[in-house]
Amino acid sequence: MNLLPSGLRILVIAGLLILSSMGCLITAADYSVSTLINTTGPVRDSFSGVFLQSDGNGTGAKGVYSDLVMTNDGTFVMTKHVSMTGGDMSGGFDTQKILEYSSGQTGGHLLADEYVLTSTAGPSNDTAGMICFGDPYAVNPAFSREHSASFSIVNAQSLALASASRSSNGTLEYDLNIGSPGSNTTDPGLAGTIITAFKGKTITPGSEVTLYDRTLISGLIKTLSRWYKGGETLELTAASSESGPIHDKTIMEQRISKNDTVSGENFHETRVYTQDIITSGGRTDETRQVTGSESITAERLVDFTSDGDRSIQASEHAVATRISSEKDDTDSPACVLGGKVQSAEEKSPYKEASAETGVAGVSSAKITSSTNIGGNQNADGLNLEYRANIMIPAGFNESLIQGMKDNDDDGRFEDFNGNGRLDMHDLVLLFQNFRWIGESNLSSRIDFNNNGRADFADIVTLFNYLNKTASKDSI
Repeated sequence: MNLLPSGLRILVIAGLLILSSMGCLITAADYSVSTLINTTGPVRDSFSGVFLQSDGNGTGAKGVYSDLVMTNDGTFVMTKHVSMTGGDMSGGFDTQKILEYSSGQTGGHLLADEYVLTSTAGPSNDTAGMICFGDPYAVNPAFSREHSASFSIVNAQSLALASASRSSNGTLEYDLNIGSPGSNTTDPGLAGTIITAFKGKTITPGSEVTLYDRTLISGLIKTLSRWYKGGETLELTAASSESGPIHDKTIMEQRISKNDTVSGENFHETRVYTQDIITSGGRTDETRQVTGSESITAERLVDFTSDGDRSIQASEHAVATRISSEKDDTDSPACVLGGKVQSAEEKSPYKEASAETGVAGVSSAKITSSTNIGGNQNADGLNLEYRANIMIPAGFNESLIQGMKDNDDDGRFEDFNGNGRLDMHDLVLLFQNFRWIGESNLSSRIDFNNNGRADFADIVTLFNYLNKTASKDSI
């Protein structure tokens, strides 16, 4: 296959190095590449770059950026700029990419990947200057950070994409926006599959914060936005609007330990926040934000609707635990063979606070929630604030939804008990559940008199139809 068709226009400007496959290893150097591609036909563009840094005192940083775009036909326009700076610890990488693709009537599609990673670690000497059996040359990690962001796009027939990343001194900022070209209210959206993944870990003396977030969306995607910041604070903001199956999961965890003989604070605390959503289709509009630093805070808004033959399963959990003990006996010698003498009255009370919500098997739901774990100034306290509101159709009957059928494919449910025919029992089930069906997004599926709404006249219409059918069968 010719990956460089006629009519192709490519402009590449490099500060140090130009390769057709754009693979490079950069150490202590400045480097930049700008690329412009505007073509119709198959395209393959890739880049891979790494920078390594060290200050000579044990502190080091590493950064990775790589991407790949492939099409087998269609119209492709892309501008991309990548710059990397090595040497001192202020270096890093800066990337920007804007891409538009349309397969038109060619039957083509696009595959794309992007991955960024940054990490840093610095040592400290906690034993230098000690007078009691300490090793003045022993060093321990004072801090370390590792953050990564990535996306994959499979079989996209058209899309507009903008991404940007910036790494400096072990921090990472990443921004991703995906939609379809000329997106408007009548545009069906991007057809394809998108996977995003974010991972972060920040470790300091006595504290560790981790974040994991992964989303898989397949179907018609109106918009998808992700913004991630990883450093001393981990923060993720996500928003998407799509019609099709989705699966996303977020986990944030904090581990905090403190042993201060002056203040008397001696505790170990764990805070965990998780959320997940699985749908089998339908329309989902979702916004969520999670932040971890001194505390974990999260906000979530999910609006899910379908025609009754799709459902959502969603859950959310927040847990905080704390194990604390009395302060050490400060009258004891400062060092007895490298150990500590504990107070005879030492005790380890255990505290736990938790909250959770869940919904499963419903065809319509609106979920709002807010979470705050930690952030309590009381040294002995355990703080957890959680509020959630889940709205589903009143009186929702999950087993009824699973059994309802449209046997003649006319867009209306006549068979409510799922026995393959319309009978009096179906009429009874409709009457018993008419309120919540009429108030749900299934209302159009029981509009048997075609007046544009669900009302009790529909029951009468179905009853008359049942009588006519029974009369014909008896002749």
